[in-house]
Amino acid sequence: MNHVRAMAETKLNPETNEMEITEVTETRLTGFVIHAMLASTILLLPYIKKIPIPVVSGVFLFLGRKLMTGNTFFRRITDAFAEKSRLKRKNAIHLLGRKKMNIYTGIQVLCLLGLFGFKQIPAITIFFPVMILVLMLIRSFILPSIFSEEEFIALQDPTPKWNESEIKVAEKCVNQCS
Repeated sequence: MNHVRAMAETKLNPETNEMEITEVTETRLTGFVIHAMLASTILLLPYIKKIPIPVVSGVFLFLGRKLMTGNTFFRRITDAFAEKSRLKRKNAIHLLGRKKMNIYTGIQVLCLLGLFGFKQIPAITIFFPVMILVLMLIRSFILPSIFSEEEFIALQDPTPKWNESEIKVAEKCVNQCS
């Protein structure tokens, strides 16, 4: 995904004041090189075996922690335990109240626990993609009956809207990649 973002050309839309992707330059050679580099790591296995397990665990711990810093779900969990006066003015607690934010976060926690529980039963694990579909249906049909679009925006989880230029860029990317 970072490669696709790096190969994308963007411009500022003066109406929405947001950056929009105008074109994605992609070649078949790119995919080949990426997969060739992944396959070449087999040659490095003798050297990789010499790296101590605590070092590898530390790298993954660091990467996991780094990825969680920008995640709104984990931020809402930590904000649930913070004093209201210490949070920024545009925080969901100030805009919606602690109860409404905690209801949304609680629903997300229940969905996450449901996925984890589903994964623990080996006989039905094959149907995991169906559970992802169920999560999409929950977000598309159940949550909008509980929360308004303004509340989703305050929770930093707005419903995605496609404009004409995004559809054209997506179609162009699909046509080039196939």
